[in-house]
Amino acid sequence: MSDSELQKQFMKLDNLVDHHELSDELQSLDDFLGELQEEEEAAPVKTPEPRVHWRKRDIDGNIVYARPRSSRNQSNKADHIQKTDPPINAPDTNCEVTFAPETVECFLQDLQHSLSDTSDDEASPRGTSKDPLLASSNWSTRQSLFSERWRAERPRLVNTAAAQENVATHICQQCGSNPAAVRCCDCRPRPFFCAECDVSMHTRHVLHNRDAMMAGFYQPLPPTTFVVDKALSHC
Repeated sequence: MSDSELQKQFMKLDNLVDHHELSDELQSLDDFLGELQEEEEAAPVKTPEPRVHWRKRDIDGNIVYARPRSSRNQSNKADHIQKTDPPINAPDTNCEVTFAPETVECFLQDLQHSLSDTSDDEASPRGTSKDPLLASSNWSTRQSLFSERWRAERPRLVNTAAAQENVATHICQQCGSNPAAVRCCDCRPRPFFCAECDVSMHTRHVLHNRDAMMAGFYQPLPPTTFVVDKALSHC
């Protein structure tokens, strides 16, 4: 065999080897594509979740908002301003309104103070040197101010309530001559009656709120009881 024939045979062998390697690579690619297709078919199909927003309501059917009224008013004003702008600059209606971290932090602090179970005596006192406008938005400040005002007004209120129950000497405001024995809280502006005027008046108005002025204090009288000679008697 000559050299040219040997060279041709070698070239044929090289071509056969290259063809065999190419066939192996194509077969491996087909196998790989088949595996990918099987994995895609076996993978579960994810269905998109429905975007339904439920509104929280109370027992009366009113909508319960998650933000305070002030924040909602600010967002409503911002929406109104955005609607008045040209349509070119109008933002997407699906975007969510974001609030400043300071507003969210203040709201959480107010909510925490409103849900606290501490009493007025256990609440830590705060100085009144701060801005008084904070009392309208800070529950703890309002609570401390209320406790201070109550402690200041409590003695006067107790004295006023005790003075109202003090039985003093009065003259009958119907006849103007006999000493009063009964006070009627429904016969205003003349509530004091003597025994005789009390009988003549309250035989017609038996359900009036009457008090006997005996023993130094006011004693409630039932409709079937009246005063005779500074003593209680039944009808």
